[in-house]
Amino acid sequence: MVSSPLLRQDFVVTVVFSFLWLVSSSAWAKALSDVKTATDPEEVRLLVSACRVQANKCGSVEVPRWSGLNTSVVFGFLNFVLWAGNIWFVFKETGWHKGASRSVGGASEKQSGTFTQQTQRQGSFDQSRSYSAHGDLSQVGGATSYSNQM
Repeated sequence: MVSSPLLRQDFVVTVVFSFLWLVSSSAWAKALSDVKTATDPEEVRLLVSACRVQANKCGSVEVPRWSGLNTSVVFGFLNFVLWAGNIWFVFKETGWHKGASRSVGGASEKQSGTFTQQTQRQGSFDQSRSYSAHGDLSQVGGATSYSNQM
């Protein structure tokens, strides 16, 4: 079993990675927005001095395709959601969650102690491969019943 301090370190690392994914995805989204603005064909045409002359006609040959870069931003935020969702599962394994559930659910633990578990003899297989409930071959043909007790 892994010790509790290691689980707490896992929790802290998961929170840090989740935060870093949020920050880096936001930074990439802002940078992509700036790149789109800076490379807009209309904006570039205004920056070229030859295009400012009325006699010259300037235009773009192709429309920029941003789908691949937009997809990378979406997957960055999806990765953040994945890490943020993982925080709950790592938190459940730490002592912080287990300690809180013990103090809140103390009454239910006391109730669960009142149930008794009956031990039943397990059957065995002997060398002749016939099933025996008590270990001898005399009771092979008897009725067998199973019950599930809670």
